[in-house]
Amino acid sequence: MTTFLTTPALAASAASHPAAAAQQAAPRVQASLQSTDRVLYDVDFFVGERVGATDVRKLKLKPKRAWDELHRCFNCSFPVDGAPKKFPSENQYIKLKACGIGHYACKNAPVRYHKSKSYDYTWFFLAQKGHFDGKDSMVRFRFYNDKQGFLRLKVYATVTHPTIPDGVNKEFAVMKWRAFAHILGMHLE
Repeated sequence: MTTFLTTPALAASAASHPAAAAQQAAPRVQASLQSTDRVLYDVDFFVGERVGATDVRKLKLKPKRAWDELHRCFNCSFPVDGAPKKFPSENQYIKLKACGIGHYACKNAPVRYHKSKSYDYTWFFLAQKGHFDGKDSMVRFRFYNDKQGFLRLKVYATVTHPTIPDGVNKEFAVMKWRAFAHILGMHLE
């Protein structure tokens, strides 16, 4: 559901000149629709969780261990084509490619890396022009310990102008990020 807000001046103008107000409001509405994003998914995994397993392996490690492992070799654990070997630097442009099993149906996913200031051991990728989710879409990754001390990976994504259906997009992303948690966990054991 979209809510449109108006200024008092625009509302007064609309009352006296409805056609002119509609013309004046059209660019504003268009701009706000283009800059609006929405949540696609918000998922959470145990680091070390096995892909497709019914039992859940849990690791009692600090988030710094995961962070350090990714700084040792980023693409050793991050399961997306085009990921650099070296941990990304601030504002680094990365030409990721999201591919299905066996590199089937690859989609361009260029992003820029940014360290998040909201939590420790958190970063996000901001989608660039040509990304299949739309420019300015975002995926945020956060490592943290739950109340029992188990290492977790939280992944949160917003999209602006996705080019593939949400259900397919979310299913693929959950599979990729679960694999990320699993592979990283194997490197941490």
